[in-house]
Amino acid sequence: MTTTTVKPTDRSGAPLPVGSLALLFVALVAIGVAWGVQLSQGLQVTGLSQQVVWGLYIAGFFVAAGAGAGLVLLAALGEFLPALGIARRRSTLLLALAAFVTAGVLIALDLGDPLNSWRIATAGRFTSPMTWDFWTLAAATVLALLYLLAAWKQPAASGATRTLGVLAAVAALLLVVAESAMLAGLAARPLWSGGLTLVSFLVAAAVAALGAGVLAWKGEAARVGRWLGVGLALSLVLVLAEVLGLALSSEPRSTAEAAALLRGEVSPLFWAYVVVGLLLPLALLVGGRGVGRLPVVAGLALLGVVLQKLWLLVAGQAVPWLALPAGRYWPTWVEVVGLLGAAALLAGLYLLLCHLTHLQEG
Repeated sequence: MTTTTVKPTDRSGAPLPVGSLALLFVALVAIGVAWGVQLSQGLQVTGLSQQVVWGLYIAGFFVAAGAGAGLVLLAALGEFLPALGIARRRSTLLLALAAFVTAGVLIALDLGDPLNSWRIATAGRFTSPMTWDFWTLAAATVLALLYLLAAWKQPAASGATRTLGVLAAVAALLLVVAESAMLAGLAARPLWSGGLTLVSFLVAAAVAALGAGVLAWKGEAARVGRWLGVGLALSLVLVLAEVLGLALSSEPRSTAEAAALLRGEVSPLFWAYVVVGLLLPLALLVGGRGVGRLPVVAGLALLGVVLQKLWLLVAGQAVPWLALPAGRYWPTWVEVVGLLGAAALLAGLYLLLCHLTHLQEG
């Protein structure tokens, strides 16, 4: 006698997306808890102070927005470079949209009161980098959605999809530029105002996009993993150049910040990034055989990009330019819960979108 297992289905007969719904439930609970604590007790529960104005939420925002931008660029490049292929174009854009939505949630968490998001959207202060960041994220999201809709109607490359792909790619690049400008425009922070800030943000966006791709696309993990290895190696070169540039600077403030960073006086996050986010995944790629280790490498790479943004934010705010108290910061449990909820939101939303679009195709 044999038995069969019947999976729960929706009205169309397809299996219900239990995994994605569970992830979205976890995301809702985690984000709700974090946001509720912030609204009831104030943003001081996130470790922010007069000196430290950006922390884990902004680091997560940079990663999610950068990953979305990188994914849009990959999809658009596939229109013109046959070697990249466009077989994964629609799933790439679905993952990008999930990342953009997650970025929006993280910036809302960082702002605290929901009305603050409305004020940024309607104030019209286009001299503020945060305003540009808000609107470039909105533009990149809308264009990625339009690109996805066009790609759905035209599976093969065409004039319409290429045009929308170019527009979406330009918006994605502008989003990364706006992110880096938020830091590079602050001349009082030597770690942020260097010429490598934009390059570092672009490479980090590529690493985040490729890391997410390895986890999402099992069929092409090996090829994406090779690109990820190149991105990690380039990231290592950039961080060494960035720190050595500060250490060899003629400005006493810059050399002092570099020395404090290398000694771990500011925060251990820098060395955590170098070891956990760069050296360890590179070692796994070099010494690994097959694709079995690629998900671990991708997870470490994504964690590394979060650590990269976090150490850069922490170190840049640690030494006061004026007569302010030293900026000591470490992520609080509220921020960690909120960031984990955002990660669950990205994964759950992507899986749900894949499920819904599969139903439409069927």
